[in-house]
Amino acid sequence: MGSIGTLSAEESPLNEDPIHVLVTGFGPFGQNIVNPSYLIARSLPANLFLPRLPPIQIHPHPAPLRVSYQTVREFVPSLLFSPKQPPSPAANSHTPGSSGPGGAEDIPKQDDVPNFDIVVFMGLAPGRSFFTLETQAHRDGYKWPDVDGRDMKGDNYWSDKYGAPDVIETGFDVADVWRRWKSRLIEEDVRPSDDAGHYLCDFIYYTGLCEYWRRDNPDHQADKGGHRPVVFLHVPSGEDEEGIKRGTRAARGLIIALAESLTARRKQSTGKESIRS
Repeated sequence: MGSIGTLSAEESPLNEDPIHVLVTGFGPFGQNIVNPSYLIARSLPANLFLPRLPPIQIHPHPAPLRVSYQTVREFVPSLLFSPKQPPSPAANSHTPGSSGPGGAEDIPKQDDVPNFDIVVFMGLAPGRSFFTLETQAHRDGYKWPDVDGRDMKGDNYWSDKYGAPDVIETGFDVADVWRRWKSRLIEEDVRPSDDAGHYLCDFIYYTGLCEYWRRDNPDHQADKGGHRPVVFLHVPSGEDEEGIKRGTRAARGLIIALAESLTARRKQSTGKESIRS
């Protein structure tokens, strides 16, 4: 197995602001009583110190996310962004979900600031034996019911409200990330994928990507690129101890690859070693 090669805090070579990484996993669904994605998320180390990188601080969400379209649409935007100004009393009096499907009016406004430098959503691909880095997410086609028995057939919120495209790609250079990831996990089967499955994994990925997309495209025009530091990792079945260790190694390796790729891009664009814009 490839080496991660972490250092102590004192050995970390760069005096930089940390790279803050959000990691989430899902709860049970269908016949999957235990979802290894959350077990992997909570098993990750809190900090990583590596040569030529700022410190990496990993923030696993403290609870598994419910496999629910409404939960994802209502909760994820406020997880990713914080308002610059405190919300008004009128905003606080709003009842979540009262605006229709997904409680769309609870979604943060465009002057919010991101809470994290990198966002890694994780979910289970039942029956699969390998790890996949998803490259894009889909707006439509969610016909499979969630744990609440609800599907998203006929839901047009993203297109009607924001004119969001039917597919949004991650802002990371996937080829670069995959090369770095694979170099650290030489014996592991890790693959890129362009089909996140049109279920909650795909839905949460699109939700996160769209929150960045609409801030970079306030005129709701065609995709102009932009800052979308969000990825989705599909993990294989395996909730036993060895399966979780394997998943933790893969997720940790991916986080390092993402931090390396982001740092290299920042250095190239700014001419200095700085991770935050």
